[in-house]
Amino acid sequence: MAAHRPRFVEGGSWLKGWERVTIGESGADVFRRGDVFAKLCGAHGVQGLRDERDRVEWLAGTAIPGATVVDWVESADSACLMTTAVPGVPGDSLAVEDRVRAMASLGRVLRELHSLTGCPFERPLASVVALAEDVVRRGAVNPAFLTDEWRKLEPAELLERVVAESPYIESVQELVVCHGDLCLPNVLFDPSTLEVTGLIDLGRLGITDRYLDLALATIQIHDEWSTDPAPFLTSYGLPQPDQRRLGFHRLLDPLTWG
Repeated sequence: MAAHRPRFVEGGSWLKGWERVTIGESGADVFRRGDVFAKLCGAHGVQGLRDERDRVEWLAGTAIPGATVVDWVESADSACLMTTAVPGVPGDSLAVEDRVRAMASLGRVLRELHSLTGCPFERPLASVVALAEDVVRRGAVNPAFLTDEWRKLEPAELLERVVAESPYIESVQELVVCHGDLCLPNVLFDPSTLEVTGLIDLGRLGITDRYLDLALATIQIHDEWSTDPAPFLTSYGLPQPDQRRLGFHRLLDPLTWG
């Protein structure tokens, strides 16, 4: 482990000898050296990075493929999480002709994830809605995460829709271990077999309604791949999902980033 430990430099915003990773939406500074990734954050992000570390460690103890923790460095005003690099290519990089087989693999792995037991992390719907309320109150909603239709409305109006629909969603939710941010860049595939080689960016992993993962995966497949997600849903085992629940989580999720 010590051989991989990055050297903190003055200012703490970059790591000497490591290559900066510029893709992705992570709020942390991300670097790579060989087969190790490092995420570095300031004081405001330490708890979130610590949460991700704990989730990576937990998932590594299951049959679901993913990264393992290499090292953890924490100081009074920063932290750095080092994990192994997961082999494969991110889902958003797959060729058009590979996507149907990849969807089948993703559906199987997601079903396995949702079947896990003993997860110590929870994401109650009320806490996720409260997070959205905070983001909207601070005016921090990123319009890039909204559809063209949603951008015509004020974030507060979108939040009102979420709050009004929440009692129904809570009454029918099915609590399972969810990834929590199941977008295509967070799923790695073997480019030859198109089997899932790992799930990454686990900061939101926890027990919540399975429709959260289904909503994000299906809308990503539709928008990013311009593909019908039916093969994914069939492989998962839910060819006819509840569109009302999918719509709710698709609206709630972009209000929680900010």
